[in-house]
Formats: sequence, C-alpha cells, structure tokens
Amino acid sequence: MEIQKFIRNFENAIEGIQLNSLTVDTNYHTLSQWDSLGLLCLLAMIDCEYNVQISGMELKHCTTLGDIFNLVQSKL
Repeated sequence: MEIQKFIRNFENAIEGIQLNSLTVDTNYHTLSQWDSLGLLCLLAMIDCEYNVQISGMELKHCTTLGDIFNLVQSKL
C-alpha cells in the first residue's frame, strides 16, 4: 500500500476536499469538511479499498493521515 494513493483515496472519500491538497502530516480533525459523515465515508473507503475494518476507538488515537495509514497498514 502506498501512502500517496491512500491520501488520494481520503481526498476522494471526503466531500469538498480539493485533490492534492493534503499530506501525510495533515491533521484531519482540523479539516472544515471533517464531520460524522466524513468519518463514515472514511470507514467505508478503508473497508472497500483495503478490506480492513477499523473501529472509531482505534481512529480516535490517530491525529494525522499518516497515523491512519499506519493503522490500516498494521491490519493488512
């Protein structure tokens, strides 16, 4: 799994995020588009693209997109 592809998938999953605007260090909690619908879209994207299920509690410990990537990577 490649981090840049993961970030593009995140950008596509969350409505209103401009493509190529995020980095591995982006704190996704600070994005104006981040809300409960964004959370559901992220979980669905991870399940669909990577066949990995993560819980809200696991995601709560993540701050950056790199953290989410590492979490998903650890479950592959």
